[in-house]
Amino acid sequence: MLNKIALLSSLLFFIFGANVFAHSHLEDSSPKNGEIVTESLKAITLTFETAIEPTSSFTLNDKKNNSIPLSEVSISGNQLIANVEDNLTNGAYTINWKIIGEDGHPLEGEIPFTIQLPESAGVPEQSETEPPSAEVTTAETTSAADTETVMKDQATEVKEAALDEPKVMNYLLPALIGLIIVLGFGSYWLIFRRKQV
Repeated sequence: MLNKIALLSSLLFFIFGANVFAHSHLEDSSPKNGEIVTESLKAITLTFETAIEPTSSFTLNDKKNNSIPLSEVSISGNQLIANVEDNLTNGAYTINWKIIGEDGHPLEGEIPFTIQLPESAGVPEQSETEPPSAEVTTAETTSAADTETVMKDQATEVKEAALDEPKVMNYLLPALIGLIIVLGFGSYWLIFRRKQV
């Protein structure tokens, strides 16, 4: 009798487990989760494990949650692609995506990243007769140090947000539901067998 319960439990676990793991989760992205982008960003590409429905979409927001305009949003099999209309300035950004996988289940998530473009190196040349000003040099050095500190702080915030992203929760809840169902069937089977004896 225990063999039958074990067999039934195994079958139910594999049936529900296959359904849980069939969801189309994010496989790759450009930019990646927590990435520090040092070049001008022209396009965003999200790649999922399976094909996605045409109603899938994503938005791009800055640190103040202002929406950044995107153009030519397209879906190609398991990829969601869009062009960035404006040049992004240095700072933290978040991609918020919502998709419907080929299994019909809606999923959503976010991808934080940071833009950190190098400062332009165009410093005006000084005339030979004019001595360099120590005050300007000190001010420029202080400003550059402050900018670098702010960018490091923003990059740290983005990395911490990436580490906090709940990846395991996508699998944990359906697995627990499947386990409860299996235990329920097993208990019912034991009670039913005892009444017959």
